[in-house]
Amino acid sequence: MKVIAVLTSAAVFAFGLSVSTASAEVTISVNYGPVNGVLLERDGHRLAVYGWAPDDASGVDHLLLAHGRRDVVWKAMPLIKSGAKVTAPNRERFGLEKPANFWNEFTTGRFHDYAQQSTKILPAGIPVDRWVNDGDTIEWQGLTFRAVETPGYTRGSVSWLTEVDGRTIAFTGDLIYGDGQILDLYSFQDAIPDAQIRGYHGYGSRLADLVTSLQRIAAEKPDQIIPARGPVIHNPQKAIEVLVHRVQELYRNYLSTNALHWYFKEDRMRLCGERVLGKGADVELMPYSHHEQTPSWVFENGTSRLLISESGNAFLLDCGYQRIIDEVKQLITQGIIKKVEGIFVTHFHDDHADMVQVAAEALKCPVYAMSEYADLLAKPEAYHLPAMTANPIRDIEILQDGHQLKWHEFQFTFHFYPGQTWYHGALFARKAEQKPIFFIGDSFAPSGLDDYCVLNRNLVHEDSGYLLCLKKLRAIDEPYWLVNEHIPFVFSFTDDELDFLETRYRERIAILRELFPWDDPNYGIDEQWAVLYPHGVTIAAGETLNLEMRITNHSPVERTFIVTPHVPDDWKLAQSTVTLHLPPRLSGTVSIPVTASSASGRFVLTADVASDGMEFVEWAEAVIAVQ
Repeated sequence: MKVIAVLTSAAVFAFGLSVSTASAEVTISVNYGPVNGVLLERDGHRLAVYGWAPDDASGVDHLLLAHGRRDVVWKAMPLIKSGAKVTAPNRERFGLEKPANFWNEFTTGRFHDYAQQSTKILPAGIPVDRWVNDGDTIEWQGLTFRAVETPGYTRGSVSWLTEVDGRTIAFTGDLIYGDGQILDLYSFQDAIPDAQIRGYHGYGSRLADLVTSLQRIAAEKPDQIIPARGPVIHNPQKAIEVLVHRVQELYRNYLSTNALHWYFKEDRMRLCGERVLGKGADVELMPYSHHEQTPSWVFENGTSRLLISESGNAFLLDCGYQRIIDEVKQLITQGIIKKVEGIFVTHFHDDHADMVQVAAEALKCPVYAMSEYADLLAKPEAYHLPAMTANPIRDIEILQDGHQLKWHEFQFTFHFYPGQTWYHGALFARKAEQKPIFFIGDSFAPSGLDDYCVLNRNLVHEDSGYLLCLKKLRAIDEPYWLVNEHIPFVFSFTDDELDFLETRYRERIAILRELFPWDDPNYGIDEQWAVLYPHGVTIAAGETLNLEMRITNHSPVERTFIVTPHVPDDWKLAQSTVTLHLPPRLSGTVSIPVTASSASGRFVLTADVASDGMEFVEWAEAVIAVQ
């Protein structure tokens, strides 16, 4: 067997271009695109990895999958429909074999979600002939393909290794992109059981798996890596070395400004650090800032705060639990306060918003929220976000950034404050002869930033995310306190501490720019740059739904986005594609009217999103219940 060369140039990387190299016996071809297809041919037999060109699906007798995500497996569907034998990783079985189970549980499980796993799940299962574990092999026409478990991008990914004429080729799925990059960071969010940290708090948890998996591949000394997405990698050792360095520097930086240091303490943070950085690695943790007991005019209870006026009236911040309502009623019964005159909701998380509507009805008071997230509070079923409340809030009084309100002896200023999540507000409360307090929801702790859940949308633009929050803190020209409702103290940052936080954060942004292949790092940390709205809804059979694709152009240049929706059989689409032109850094919406069939049930609709240099197939989803 002789192979002249294997993909001798990565410069041919272009969507839709097919390249091949051949010998008398073996041809290895790569069909580049949003997902690469790889085809090996010998003696009239054909084996594909990931998938192959849809117009050339016949005659492929075997198909190897690396993982089960919908935005990659679509490439394999023509081969599966044409009868190719499918081999897939056993640890990805849940999403490939019976995805209906996932979607059935998702209807309620998407609320109060603290696991933070990808929803890029197939709408329906596929037939798999063989499930493989680490070390299992496939024999095909004299070639041996060995499965190597390489979790990271997904929990159960495998890489496939084969040797052709003394050259080792690794098919690594989405383990690595190009010369030392990954597609995104949010896919690595997961629990850290050894540190007793659940998925919601597990920033980049599977970066530890990624490092281990990359080292496993490096030990195999491959001559080429052919990934599921991106160019062929011709210097695998160098690319792996660069990627390991980048993810370790990212995680080291994250730990240095990590709010979990306050909540979970040093030992658990060092354990988290050693998973990614190595045993005994140096871990920098910001020392706690100055903190004191909360002033008496602020009543503390769980994740709520009650401001008490000298008039005897009160103003409530957040309400996640019935016990808050019960204790407020008790304060009224005891004559400590007369009544509650308003509720301000800082953000959508269940521990802050679950009981707001009940409280508003029980206490007979209005509810206030910032315009950026009022719709989310009113229609939580239309979104999918971490730790989300399932309980709608009605008749919200919507406020704009900087809105001021004179409340008894207090002066309130309401802020859009996208810290812990983009959908976040804050209240600056000034009381005569008292140091003012900035109630910031969950955005800062005495040890740093509450950005431990990437799926909360911690954007890194200058005018959004934590850079905006830090800017707002620096604009306060007098001594003040900060309140995070999870912390039974008031605290403050010195100018040096603010400098430290901002410097480290800007260093992180620089690392992210190098880590992702996109023209702006926000695409790598914001899974919801393109989403279908509503994400979940119930309609009648035959009803037309005005579905929307909501897109944020994070790029520094104007972009045109082409959206291609996919609907179930017997549904109707008004247009097969829609187009949206967006200036840099702006968001927009395009309408996708869809008409349900007469069949009832739960249906998963998906949509592709494409722009210059970016193409994602079956990227966004909406889960529609038809009655």
